Amino acid sequence: MDHEFIRWRDLGAVVRRSTLPGVLAALAGGAVDSFPSLRPHQREPWHAFCVQIAVLATRWARKHTIPEHEEEWRERLLGLTPEWPAGEAWSLIVDDWAKPALLQPPLVSPHNRADYRNVLHTPDELDILLTSKNHDFKRSRMYNAASEDWLFALVTLQTSEGFQGAGNYGISRMNGGFGTRMSFSLRATASASAGFRMDVERLLGQSDQSQCDPRLLPLLWVEPWDGTNSLGFERLDRLYIEICRRVRLVGGRTSAIAMTATSKVARIAAAGLKGRTGDPWSPIKADSTASITPSSAGFSYRQLARLLDRTQTNTPVLAEILGATNIYGAVAIQAAALVRGQGKTEGLHRRLVDIPDFVTAEMAGKDIFHLIGEAASDRASYAGSVRIALQRSLQSLFQGGPEQVRFDDEASLKKAQQWLSRFDSLVDSTFFNNEFWREVLREQRGDTDTWMREMNDVAVLVLEEAARLAPRRAVSRMRARAVSENYLDHQLTSLIDEQVHV
Repeated sequence: MDHEFIRWRDLGAVVRRSTLPGVLAALAGGAVDSFPSLRPHQREPWHAFCVQIAVLATRWARKHTIPEHEEEWRERLLGLTPEWPAGEAWSLIVDDWAKPALLQPPLVSPHNRADYRNVLHTPDELDILLTSKNHDFKRSRMYNAASEDWLFALVTLQTSEGFQGAGNYGISRMNGGFGTRMSFSLRATASASAGFRMDVERLLGQSDQSQCDPRLLPLLWVEPWDGTNSLGFERLDRLYIEICRRVRLVGGRTSAIAMTATSKVARIAAAGLKGRTGDPWSPIKADSTASITPSSAGFSYRQLARLLDRTQTNTPVLAEILGATNIYGAVAIQAAALVRGQGKTEGLHRRLVDIPDFVTAEMAGKDIFHLIGEAASDRASYAGSVRIALQRSLQSLFQGGPEQVRFDDEASLKKAQQWLSRFDSLVDSTFFNNEFWREVLREQRGDTDTWMREMNDVAVLVLEEAARLAPRRAVSRMRARAVSENYLDHQLTSLIDEQVHV
């Protein structure tokens, strides 16, 4: 615990080095701007790990506030692992494998050491991004890595990894082995410290998160594991920090190396839960059947509108404002996920939607997500209707302006896709504008005339661009353009009439 250092950048852009207790103290004290060694896909796992550690350690110490001194954090961490007072459970390398190391379970029997046959020489082999080719993202580059590189890789692997073939099971906090531990919440964005304090203090303010049961496990790596048995979900603290793989770090000639072993079962017997584990960052489907797995499309306005809609999504506890938020500075809706496919990675997606200061000041203590969700759903619904009208008009254009458009024509539909993407991009750029937030504050829907006009104008603009670039002879292009524009005008007029008579 006291020999492994983590670099962090303070608010004055000075890079400093601290142990894990020192980092927690700096985060709590508002000093940390960022972590310069974090890779982009490690950002959310590291944030969640620090927040969970802080809340668990504070609860188990029977405290209600977080300290700002390194020694107090050291005492709290050791209080979480009283069986290991020398700090073995918080050290990256522990020579005695009968004892735990940080995120590394101890052996059940000395004979189990023979299971660890696979040797990894770099952290990016341990925390691997599945890519189609080595030139997508270079692998095995991090030779002579520092202890923080191994720590970040371990945190990402053990708390967010999915299924990677026989013997390599994924975590419980996702819907299936090819799922994703998505992060969806309100997040203070001024600094890493602001985001940390906001999440920790809100979780400590939750009645079901403020108590600890000594019979439940908060840290899974302190339990011996030989890969043949699973832990029952009922044995776990609600805010448990899990591990999914058998890993041990050992000292190499110039740097550490990792030795890994497969397992016959998942560490937690929670497949039937389908990700419904009480993770404070994970949204759940409205019917409560499973956690939500985002698609490779990422977080466009359509995806965000669904996540914000209470009829489609049960938002996690950290997507709810509790008390005044302006003490943390700027606040945003944040959505992040490393989307997985079978044997591949389908993109690292992250989006922040800034909430203006005048909104957070007026809405402090209110269920702001409910109001944002209603406004977003109304906007997305109308934009979706305009998108359908645009798609049909584009098909008319690419079919040459026939009297009867064939909507099942695959060729024209394929040509239309790039222009529909163009439409989506333009909608995204204006979806959460100031008028949107004013509508949220009014706490009532219905005044959507401005939004309807904007969407209609965007559709007309995209159709004009497509018509101008359509590869046809001049005469046929003129006819196709005229017919498709008339078709779109008729469709949009009908949409406005429907809204007026609702």
